Amino acid sequence: MKRLITHLFLVTLFCFFLMQNSCTSSGIPDKDEVRMKVGQLFLLAFTGEEADIVLPFIAERGIGGLYLSNENLREPKQSALLMNELQAAAMNGISKQPLLTACDQEGAWGIMVPYSTTGPGNMALGASPVANTEEMYSIFAKELTSIGVVCNLCPAADVNSNPLNPIIGTRSFGENPQAVADRVKAAITGLHSNGIIAVAKHFPGHGNTSTDSHKGIPRVTRSLEEIESIDLLPFKVAIDAGVDLVMTSHIIFDALDPEHPATLSSLILIDYLRDKLGFKGVVITDSFNMGSIQKSYDPPEAAILTILAGADMIMLAEERYGEDVGDYIKSQNEMIDRVEQAVIEGRIPMERLNEAYNRIISLKEKYKLTEKLTVDAASASSFVGNPEHKAAALRVAESSLYMAYDKRSSVPLKPGSSVSVVRLTKENVEEIITIAAGIGPNYYTAYADFVSEMIAAGFDVSEYNYEDEIPGEDVIICVSENYPFPGASLDLEEQRRRLAVVKENTKAPLINVALKDPYDALIVQPDTYISAIGSNISNVKAMVNLLSGKIEAKGKLPVTPVAP
Repeated sequence: MKRLITHLFLVTLFCFFLMQNSCTSSGIPDKDEVRMKVGQLFLLAFTGEEADIVLPFIAERGIGGLYLSNENLREPKQSALLMNELQAAAMNGISKQPLLTACDQEGAWGIMVPYSTTGPGNMALGASPVANTEEMYSIFAKELTSIGVVCNLCPAADVNSNPLNPIIGTRSFGENPQAVADRVKAAITGLHSNGIIAVAKHFPGHGNTSTDSHKGIPRVTRSLEEIESIDLLPFKVAIDAGVDLVMTSHIIFDALDPEHPATLSSLILIDYLRDKLGFKGVVITDSFNMGSIQKSYDPPEAAILTILAGADMIMLAEERYGEDVGDYIKSQNEMIDRVEQAVIEGRIPMERLNEAYNRIISLKEKYKLTEKLTVDAASASSFVGNPEHKAAALRVAESSLYMAYDKRSSVPLKPGSSVSVVRLTKENVEEIITIAAGIGPNYYTAYADFVSEMIAAGFDVSEYNYEDEIPGEDVIICVSENYPFPGASLDLEEQRRRLAVVKENTKAPLINVALKDPYDALIVQPDTYISAIGSNISNVKAMVNLLSGKIEAKGKLPVTPVAP
């Protein structure tokens, strides 16, 4: 009897070993299991508002999640119905696992625009009390929950220490590491307390770059001491706050790994993020459709390398930037095929696949995603962007306004006075946003809304070109703008040149209304400089309320203006 028990124990142990290694008797991993598990490692994207194009990925490839942009999530009811359909497909597919539905609802970038409450953006939150950050991210979470999105790919934990940073800018809470860290923690609290998964990005930090990683691979040359005291502080706080996902950056940090961008670096993802910082959650990559990957690597090979380097999940957002990216569905299938083959051939050990897979499944179980498969689409329509949320966004935007100087006491304007308004941008903002295909700011009517709000406030508004002869008796408002576009940027130098031309040719009170960051407050120096520190509708409305005398500018500078 004793020998029988011992025999049964050994047989059981051997079977458990086989199950853990997911191999057939020949030592080759089971292909069906590999396909199901590899699928969970991908967070993919698709075009448009219909699910048909992505259903094969869900049903037959068992993908783990979806990146959803403003092109997918147009308005609340449509978004909720789409999420219900996608989750039903996932539960009926090979994975039998709910999807990690994820988006960038971070303020400066948004979805369901203009219906949702995007708030004034992170840098504006950095100019106001920390409590405002938790409040805004709580609103983000509640609105996402109502449409069935379970993960918000934020907050940006990047310390924006480079004024020339073309892609982070107002997506960052500012330049002070501790102030950024405090707001990162508040954002995570706001999301978690309302059941939404948070993501700290872009590890180890995208704030000290002058290259947009949507175009190429930036390089950070800071010392390790500087990286640890500046860039990494908000990530350490995020980990201590219980963040479940960390998103990698496609950036080379010389002091950490001079050869590989963070996404492909085991020195950064394993030795530093996991071993030194103690992160135990899911590591997800930034999009593999960004130029930094597409133009520098064979993307399927890079997918294999990032898994070996320690990434658990690979994100592919539908990014075009006006370029022909070829057959998007074909390229995503090829990437999954190559990863599957790498597992079958033993290049990616089954143990590594299981490790990543188990982390993803544990995350889904922790947030009870199987209990969040359907939402009430009709309720979503009335809840998203409701008056209470919009009022909170306006109040926060008002608390963020920064006035650098008002040399001629031009603000507030006299009620009903005549105002000459000049737009300084030369680019077609709407066209740039359209090219980005739903990824990014998605609000492009800041200038037009400013004019409309000024008229609604009772001002007699006339619009002029910067080269026009503008009536000297009116107050002149020159409106500058900037948006953190992926893969594109506005010509800020030209905006400043145009402002200087207006300044040189008038003696009337000249106000620069900056629907953007305040970096250029000291360069041209008109009579008055006011920054909304953002370019959303709440920033615009807050600015008009300031000019009307309803409120005062009380925002604290989250960044240092550039010296003239």
